[in-house]
Amino acid sequence: MTQPPIVSVDVQDMLCAQALAVVAKARAALPIGGRLEIRYNADDVRRDLAAWAADRGDQIEVSGAERLQLTRCA
Repeated sequence: MTQPPIVSVDVQDMLCAQALAVVAKARAALPIGGRLEIRYNADDVRRDLAAWAADRGDQIEVSGAERLQLTRCA
């Protein structure tokens, strides 16, 4: 089975609400098992994205300096 490609999203210098909107739009286009690499540069954005992803049943992990990887699980 082929892994879906990783989609990159850059939310650097965005406020939390803007970052969540951008990530939500990108996530909506992902199939189950699809992955987003999210570039951010603010801790409050990272915390909000992690909580938001957990609320949706997705996995999120740190994948480098100021990068998160979200895997759509539901």
